[in-house]
Amino acid sequence: MNRTEYKNRHAKEHYDRINFKIPIGEKERIRAAASAIGMSVNEYLYALICDDLASGESKFGKKKQGFNEEQRRMLEKWQVPKKYYDMIEDMSYSKEEGYFIYLRMDS
Repeated sequence: MNRTEYKNRHAKEHYDRINFKIPIGEKERIRAAASAIGMSVNEYLYALICDDLASGESKFGKKKQGFNEEQRRMLEKWQVPKKYYDMIEDMSYSKEEGYFIYLRMDS
């Protein structure tokens, strides 16, 4: 058995593989973020996932929990389509100024 065959066999026996697709250009951004902290892309992504698993609470899931009942009523009253809810950071309303929807910086 040559070195490549050994490495492939070892990987198959000791690791699971997860493939996913990302928009063009994002791979380089992820690579740069990983490199900036001295990690490979694989190490970086795995560390992010492990951080969520170790805490027992997903940071992303927490963001996705949505709005309280009052905020939901406001969004429905303002006729904001649900497809835009993930983009919203915060919202406010005053009789003097009307309503404001603040979008996430990462959207």
